[in-house]
Amino acid sequence: MALINLQQISKQYDVKIILKNIDFTLQKNQRIAIIGKNGQGKSTLMKIIAGQIEPDNGKIAIDKKLKIEMLDQQQKFTNGIDVRDAIESQLAELKKAKNQYDEVVKQLENNWNDKALLQLSSSLTAYLDYHNAWDLENKIQQVLIKFGLKDYEFTDISLLSGGEQRRVSLAGLILKKPDILLLDEPTNHLDVYMVEFLEEMLLNENFTLIFISHDRYFIDNIATNIIEIDNGKLTKFKGG
Repeated sequence: MALINLQQISKQYDVKIILKNIDFTLQKNQRIAIIGKNGQGKSTLMKIIAGQIEPDNGKIAIDKKLKIEMLDQQQKFTNGIDVRDAIESQLAELKKAKNQYDEVVKQLENNWNDKALLQLSSSLTAYLDYHNAWDLENKIQQVLIKFGLKDYEFTDISLLSGGEQRRVSLAGLILKKPDILLLDEPTNHLDVYMVEFLEEMLLNENFTLIFISHDRYFIDNIATNIIEIDNGKLTKFKGG
């Protein structure tokens, strides 16, 4: 069953038709690249999927339990926080799960056959495995270094450039690993080594991903499927 199923989606701004009767599906572990010229509706489609804007017509079927996160072109942070806090703030749920797991393990030492605790332990283990969240501190340090942010770890994020802030947002999102990750031009402001690290994370951790990119090398390395939007229409090029 598709994680996302859009049928006959249309969107128009004033007299300009952006999307016209678009059909789109996303399966688990697919990595779909959306290509096309600027102003053709790529970001509009992604924002519809993210729930940021409503289509004029069509049907949207998305499991409400799915966690969908999007890297926008413009970053938003709480005032007065440093780079590390900005990343950690996105990981609160994972840290809570890890603390809960540690507590359950302690309780099982004296109640090793408690079925409720065993079931909770199994559920938390699966959750932490999926998010690869057993050693978050090590992962935080890894992304700080690989994305060129280590020197700014305790710097007020408002003092960073737009490109540096974007790398902070991207670092937090890939550590958080939502059920579906939406990335708008993820390789912008990344050097070749940062792009290689991003590719490694997305592939090794088997992300389900929709992304917009003009970087053909990145697309070829990452995408399982490629679609193009042109004049309001969607064409599939790779993966069917």
